[in-house]
Amino acid sequence: MTRLKEELLAINRSLHPKPVIPLTISYGDEVAGLFASPMPLHDVVWRLRGALLPDLRFRFVACRGRIAVASKDIREVGGEVFKRASQAMRSLKAQDRFCRFLLGNALVDPVLDSLARMSNALIEEMTPYQRTVFGLLEQGKPHKDIARELGKYPQSVSQAAKAGKADLILAAQQAINVLLASEGQRGSVDSRPSIAHD
Repeated sequence: MTRLKEELLAINRSLHPKPVIPLTISYGDEVAGLFASPMPLHDVVWRLRGALLPDLRFRFVACRGRIAVASKDIREVGGEVFKRASQAMRSLKAQDRFCRFLLGNALVDPVLDSLARMSNALIEEMTPYQRTVFGLLEQGKPHKDIARELGKYPQSVSQAAKAGKADLILAAQQAINVLLASEGQRGSVDSRPSIAHD
């Protein structure tokens, strides 16, 4: 929980655009926040994953809809968006799935679900070394620099990236960001990542 709280503070400080209501632990181990745009959601999820893996798994719902009460406290906001998000979270837990996008676009939502689930499944299958290499590739570092930083041969880094399917995951992440940006002007989104112990 300490690690989660620290990461939430860092995420809230660095997100652009800023959330309408910052990400906070709302009930037990559930995190919730309110966003005016879906654009930062991918960054939120990937940063939480980086902070919590391999020790913890989590799942999330990103839902667009109306809130009931304007408040700075996420627990007081309520409304149909939170009801739909809670229902979707219960369904995810029952099915042991990673995510659900409910942004209101019948074509885009299932594509986002598929890309995020595929990326998550591949990352969870990585070895610790593959995950380290992938994290550095996500930062845009070339193989040569990663090898130098980790004290490895460039061939070792290339093999880890290939075995971990890093190129496929990075392409999926780029596609997710493009899709979220295309949905960015359609209204408020509620992101409710839920942290679940492995």
